[in-house]
Amino acid sequence: MRTSLRRRRGVSSLVAEITLIAVVLIATVIFASFTFGIFSFYYSPPEIAVEGASCYTAGNSTTCQLTLANMGARDTSTTGSCSLNLGTDVSGLVVNGVVVPAGGSLANVQCVTHSADPLPGSQVTGALSLANGGIAFFVGSVE
Repeated sequence: MRTSLRRRRGVSSLVAEITLIAVVLIATVIFASFTFGIFSFYYSPPEIAVEGASCYTAGNSTTCQLTLANMGARDTSTTGSCSLNLGTDVSGLVVNGVVVPAGGSLANVQCVTHSADPLPGSQVTGALSLANGGIAFFVGSVE
């Protein structure tokens, strides 16, 4: 009978300890990130578009009637400020601007400015500030 004097070689204890320490460190970082919020997750921001903008003048104010559509996955709201370009930039206030739901729309939002009357048929460009830091731009014409 022949006996083998060969020794089986396995993983050395040093390599096993280093591997175990690396696995524990990686697991600790992953657990801490979920527990304490070390890593942030990306959320799709609201995507606001103005579907319709019709403007009219009355006295010394110009009002643009807007419908806002949110194509994003999060709600947002208006901040209460807007601006119109009627040859010069004029700041104004938002009326009826509340929360625009995710995947929904908000009608009857108005941007009201106090300015000289633009001529009927003239083009008006405007911007509406949003609570998430975004701006919704629109173009309309004076009726």
